[in-house]
Amino acid sequence: MKEISFKKWAFHFIIWILVLNVIIIYLTISLVDFPGLENNTISVLLYLGILANILLFLSIVFIVISSIRNEKKNYQYWVSITGIILFGILPFILSFVAYLI
Repeated sequence: MKEISFKKWAFHFIIWILVLNVIIIYLTISLVDFPGLENNTISVLLYLGILANILLFLSIVFIVISSIRNEKKNYQYWVSITGIILFGILPFILSFVAYLI
């Protein structure tokens, strides 16, 4: 059986998180919520956000496993670390700071 490359999967998940965030931004910008207009965009945004959070969590787990197994650190590893910082840690810190203000 072929050995699993965890950094590769984390890289793929980060790419999918980027795609989901672009879709979420587009849906948010084009959201029209008039009274009486039936629209399920808000529920779609909720589900896409949940999916992005699950993929972010899996990326973190796979990067930790990759680090434990001492896999070679190439662009996939570093892009995944950068994506985790941009899509996970930075928004968490900013939401905490916005709560304090």
